[in-house]
Amino acid sequence: MPRNYLLIDIFQNHNYDFIHDYIGIPIIEIKPTKAYKNKVKAWIIGCIKAIRQSSKNDNIICVFDFQAVLCSFICSLLFLRRRFICINIMLKDKDTWKNRIVSLLYKKAVKKNNFIATVTSPEYGDWLNKKLGTNVNFVLLHDVFHERYLHQYKAETKSDVFCGGWNGRDWKFMLDVARAMPDIKFTLVMHTGVKNNLNEVIPDNVNLHTSISSNQFYQLMCESSLVCLPLNTEAPAGLIVFFHAAANKKMVITTDTVTTREYIGKDRGVCIKNNVEDWDKCIRHYLVDKKTTELYANNMLKFLKEECSEKNYVEGIERMIHG
Repeated sequence: MPRNYLLIDIFQNHNYDFIHDYIGIPIIEIKPTKAYKNKVKAWIIGCIKAIRQSSKNDNIICVFDFQAVLCSFICSLLFLRRRFICINIMLKDKDTWKNRIVSLLYKKAVKKNNFIATVTSPEYGDWLNKKLGTNVNFVLLHDVFHERYLHQYKAETKSDVFCGGWNGRDWKFMLDVARAMPDIKFTLVMHTGVKNNLNEVIPDNVNLHTSISSNQFYQLMCESSLVCLPLNTEAPAGLIVFFHAAANKKMVITTDTVTTREYIGKDRGVCIKNNVEDWDKCIRHYLVDKKTTELYANNMLKFLKEECSEKNYVEGIERMIHG
């Protein structure tokens, strides 16, 4: 009887304890023995631990997609047979030698019949197939909406627009929008390193924060009327912020991508292309139209509770294990 192993990435701050509360089959959690400062070293050690601890045809469920690809590559080198479930496979759309090598590894992995990969939206799966030149049936598994997202941050409105986060944000575009709307107050939260590399003059109507705690981050979000996240990638980005925004009844305006349409579209928020004039009109409209912003935020929260629950997430993993 195949055993099931859950490989955790120690650098991802997601809580996967809920899987043990819902899942109806035994599952063994694997973590590196210590928090290595070098990420790649920690990822490789985690992969080796999972492979050594498991046996032929066991299921190794990787919550970090690159570790699933690494596991598959290592097993190919050692002529070992494992079955991999890769959660939320993502690929950066960058024309660099590093990304070309990574793309080749991803392509080899997803084409194997013992490698199952999930995507957060069907459209992103189609985009991946086109990017990799493959014809893979990716499994739809929405990002999980944890109950802890429902923590409410009580705050008086002090800003018009909030934009924050780490991966995939188009900060230059957000600053261009802010410059075009000098009468609107913007609150931005980014890494210090990102700020230092921007080489941009910060407009007077922007209140910029760097490297703050998660509680401060979401407090500032709730002190703003709208959450706006312009993105520079088709890959999943900003979803955790979307979830917190919905839980706190904040409507989201974001870039129209193959991923955001799965969550934000259909009267749950607004997806538009990165055009300054369009964002200007959209922001001004929804700062006034409070009734619609409330409706869209409530629709988003309803969708997340019904379609992205912990129970649905675990049931999706179980189906892949038994499949």
